[in-house]
Amino acid sequence: MTEDRANAHLKVTVAALTRKRPEMVSNLLESWRDMQLPENCSVSCLIVENDETPVAQDVVERNAPLHDNLPLYYVLEVEAGIPFGRNRAAKEAIALGSDLLIFVDDDEIVANDWLVELIAAYRQSKAVLIGGPLRVKKTDRKLSVLDSLMDACIERRYLRKETRAARRADLNGTPGVTIVTNNWLGETALFEEHGIWFDEKMRFTGGTDSKLCAEVKSAGFPTAWAANAAVYEEIPLERLAVSYQFKRGRDQSSTNYHRKLEKTPAAKFNVLVSVPIKIVIVAGLLVALPFTGGRTLLDAVRTSGWIAGRIDALMGRRSDLYKTITGD
Repeated sequence: MTEDRANAHLKVTVAALTRKRPEMVSNLLESWRDMQLPENCSVSCLIVENDETPVAQDVVERNAPLHDNLPLYYVLEVEAGIPFGRNRAAKEAIALGSDLLIFVDDDEIVANDWLVELIAAYRQSKAVLIGGPLRVKKTDRKLSVLDSLMDACIERRYLRKETRAARRADLNGTPGVTIVTNNWLGETALFEEHGIWFDEKMRFTGGTDSKLCAEVKSAGFPTAWAANAAVYEEIPLERLAVSYQFKRGRDQSSTNYHRKLEKTPAAKFNVLVSVPIKIVIVAGLLVALPFTGGRTLLDAVRTSGWIAGRIDALMGRRSDLYKTITGD
């Protein structure tokens, strides 16, 4: 922005991408309705449905507008793949004349002060891309022993990531922290003026937000971390499964390693050291299970997935994790 951002009137689009999960969208819309709106801002909300036919449209239209000061829009993006949906949201935000595009996931709810904190972080920094923490939303649902254990493991994982981000990153930069679209603010100028878009070649692999973050940093643009702008996720039952967490770890590892190999082909020799070390770590985590009350379960599963992902990447296989929709 050319105008002093501390005093500028900001146009903001808050967006979420969804597919076949209207109940989750309803919960998100309720949290949007209840959130505080920052001063000197015009805010719009947007649901982008990435599907062949509309499923969530009725839910969105029944809730539009969220209230007098908060319009709600819906668009259908029929080109399958998360990056197509995210880029459609960017195009819609640009068409609305928005200065900022903000992403959350459709299976999240936002804290009441989330948007106020996020915009405050933008005004107080020079960043063009800002991230914030993701926390587990605790509910009274009944879970099996294994699901309950995995839910607690994921909560601890999120807390570790939040603690690490708060230690490394602030309003002056985000070294060692990747900003992803579960809690994401970006200037629309990134797309419109600088040509940095979500990579549509990575249709189903995931990781396009990580790649965009890396490209923003490589271009020399400042980034920031809004430690007090929190969103919350209730982990869907399907994602509590050991098999899902293994696949998630595998596919994230594969996608990240493909990116490294494209830049530095010699990186393929790293596995000669890293994979044996990770195998030893997995063995230690499994041995520790009975002594930690199961606290090392998720780390063992995700690290096993990391190993499989590295091997997949070396064999030329690519992730298709996001062909399958979970949490509906």
